[in-house]
Amino acid sequence: SICLLTLTGTCLTESNLSNFFMKLPMKISALPSEIKISAATFLLATGLFILLRLIFLLSYTELIGDSSLSLVIEAFIIGFRFDAVIISFIVLPLLLISHLPFINLSKSKNQNIFVAIWTAVFSFITFMGLADITFFENFGGHLNFWAVEYLNNPGIFFHTISNAENFWPVMITWLIISVLLFLALKQIFHKLGKLHDPTSKIAKTILLVCSIVLLGFLIRGRAGIKPLDWGEAFFCDNQFINQLSLNPVFTLSHSIYEELKDGHTLTDGEIRFQFYDKDEAFGNVREMLGINDSIDKNQISLVRQTHPTGSPAFMPNIVIVIMESWTASKIGVLGGEDGISPAFDSLSKDGLLFNNFYANGVRTNRGVPAILCSFPSLPGRSIMRRYAADHPYRSIADILAPYNYNSIYAYGGDLQFDNIKGFLTANGFTDFYDGNDFESSDFLGKWGVPDHILFEKMSEEMKSFKRPFLLSMLTLSYHDPFLLPDDKFKIFDETSIENKRKNCFYYTDWAIGQFIENVKKQPVFDSTIFVFTSDHCDKQSPKYPLSPETFRIPLLIYTPAILGDSSQIITTTGSQVDILPTLLGMLNLETTHYSWGRDILSLDKSDSGFAVITEGEKLGLIEGSSFLYHQIDIFKKLYDLNDTAYLENDLSTKYPQKAESMVRRLNSYIQMANYLSRGRKKINRR
Repeated sequence: SICLLTLTGTCLTESNLSNFFMKLPMKISALPSEIKISAATFLLATGLFILLRLIFLLSYTELIGDSSLSLVIEAFIIGFRFDAVIISFIVLPLLLISHLPFINLSKSKNQNIFVAIWTAVFSFITFMGLADITFFENFGGHLNFWAVEYLNNPGIFFHTISNAENFWPVMITWLIISVLLFLALKQIFHKLGKLHDPTSKIAKTILLVCSIVLLGFLIRGRAGIKPLDWGEAFFCDNQFINQLSLNPVFTLSHSIYEELKDGHTLTDGEIRFQFYDKDEAFGNVREMLGINDSIDKNQISLVRQTHPTGSPAFMPNIVIVIMESWTASKIGVLGGEDGISPAFDSLSKDGLLFNNFYANGVRTNRGVPAILCSFPSLPGRSIMRRYAADHPYRSIADILAPYNYNSIYAYGGDLQFDNIKGFLTANGFTDFYDGNDFESSDFLGKWGVPDHILFEKMSEEMKSFKRPFLLSMLTLSYHDPFLLPDDKFKIFDETSIENKRKNCFYYTDWAIGQFIENVKKQPVFDSTIFVFTSDHCDKQSPKYPLSPETFRIPLLIYTPAILGDSSQIITTTGSQVDILPTLLGMLNLETTHYSWGRDILSLDKSDSGFAVITEGEKLGLIEGSSFLYHQIDIFKKLYDLNDTAYLENDLSTKYPQKAESMVRRLNSYIQMANYLSRGRKKINRR
C-alpha cells in the first residue's frame, strides 16, 4: 500500500527506475505520519487475521485429510481478500479521523485515545475469532446471524460459554493476544506519530485521496460490478479448506446485512430467495405437498381442508414431549449405541417408530414452530423472533381450539428465552408452566430444573386438566453444561465431554421412563396420545456442515391403549413439519390446516417421503436415499445416502436431471416459506 502511494505524482522511466528504488526508504519515511500509522495498523490487523486463521487451522488439522499444502496456502491467500475487506473498514475511520485539522497525533493524549479505541476493536475481533472455533464445531460453519440471536439473552449466553470445556484456554489466549495488540499499537502511534512530517498540504491531500480510493477498492474485494461475496471462498472439493478461506467477522456481518435487508418491505423482484417466478415456485410446493385443491384458490396459500373418514370415536388427549437436542445416533433402537436409551427403546416396542425422521433446523427456535405449527426452518432470524412476520401456518393449538382442547406448554426454565411464550401465546396456547412454577431449590444450573422435576410436576398437574387437553413439554437437561441431579446416572466415566453428554442423555431417557410409569397409574393414560421427538439435531460435524445423519432425530407416537398391537416401524422419510398433519390424520378431524408437511401415515407406499433441512445458508432436501445439498449462491451437490462415503461423492454431474429436479423443489419450498412469512401476502386464515 505504501509503495503504491509513493508512486503518486511520480513519472518513472527506465533510466530512473534504479534511482527510485534506491531512494524508496527515504520516500516512505517522507510520508505523512497519518498514512504511516494507517499502513502500520493495516499490517498489524493482517497479521492478527493470519494468526486467527492459523489457530483455526490447528484446531481442525484432521479435517485437511489428503489435501495438498498448496491448497492450504491458497486458502490463506484467498482469505486475505476477505480479511482486507474487514481491515479496510477498520483502517478507513482511523485514516479519516487522523486527518481532521483539530487532531494532532504528535500529542501523547491523542495517541493514547487512539490506542485505547483500536485496541478494543482488535480485542473484540480476536474474541470473535476464538469464539468462532467453538461455533464451527457445533454448527459446521463460521459465525452468522444465529450468533446474534444468542446475544438477546446475555445471561444464558455467558453462562453457556463460561461452562464450555475450553473456556479458560480461550480466555487466556484472548487476554495474551489483546495485551500484545495493545503494546504493538502503542509502539505504532507513539513512534510514528512523533516523526517530523515534511509533506506539503497538496501532497498530503493527494495521498489521502489515493489512500481512500485504495481502501475503497479493498472493501469491495474485487474488480467488477458486484463486491466480494463468500462464494469466492469455495474453490476446492474439501469443504473445510473452503471454510478456512473465510473469516468470521466477514460471515457474521454479511449475514446480518442480508437479514436486515430481507427484513424490510421489498418488491417481489428483490426478495432474497427469489429463485423462480413465485407462481412456478408455488406450483412446485403444491406438488411436493400433494395439494390438488385449496380453500384460497385465488391467492398463494397452502390452507386446505382435511377429509376425515367418518366421525372421530372420541377426542384423545395429546402430550408432545420435545427432547432437547436428542439425536438418533444415541438411541439404541435407531442404530445408536446400546444402553444409553433403554426407556425410549422399550416404549418404541408399543408405538409407531419413525426411523427415517429428521429435524428441520439446528436450534429450538426452529424446532418449536416446525413441530407445533408445521412451519419449516429458514435462513436468518427465526420466525419466533420476527414480530412483523405473517403466519403462513396454523398451530396445533389453534386447530384444536374449536374442539374444546385446552392447550398447555411446559418448560422448566425461562419461557421468555427465544420469545417462546410470546410466540405460542399468539398461536393459541393459553396456559403455561415455567421456572417460576418450581422451587428455586429445584434449579440445577442456569437453564432451570432438571427433566425429572418437570415430568413429576406435569404428571401430577395432568390429573386436574380439563379434557381433552394438548400438553407440550420441552426438556432442557441434555444441554451444555450437561449437569446431572445425581451421580447414579454416571454410567460412563466422565473423563471426556462425550461421556458427560452420554450420561446426561441416559438421565433424560430415565426421566421419560419415569414419566410414563407415573402416567400409566392414571385413568388419563388410556385416552392419551404421546408424541416423543426432538427440538433439533445435535451439533453439526465440522467436516460435513450439513449431514443428514446428524439431522436424524427420533419420532415415536406412543399410545398402546389406542393403537393396541399395531405398533410398527415407519421407514418413510419425514421431518418435524410432518408431525402436525400426521396427528390430524390420526384424530380424523374435519378442519383446515396450513401445514408445510404431510400425513406420513396416509402416503402411498410408492412415496418415499421427503425432508427439508437447513443450517444458515445451507439447504438440503432428502428424498428416500437421495440428498441434494445447496449452499446458496455457491454450489449444488447430489449424494446417495446408501453410499458409505456419501458426502464425498457428488453425483450431480452423473445425474443432472435428477439434481436439477430436486434443486427446483428445494429452492421453491424455501422461497415460498420465506415469501409468505415476510408480509408479502396476507393470509386468509379460517
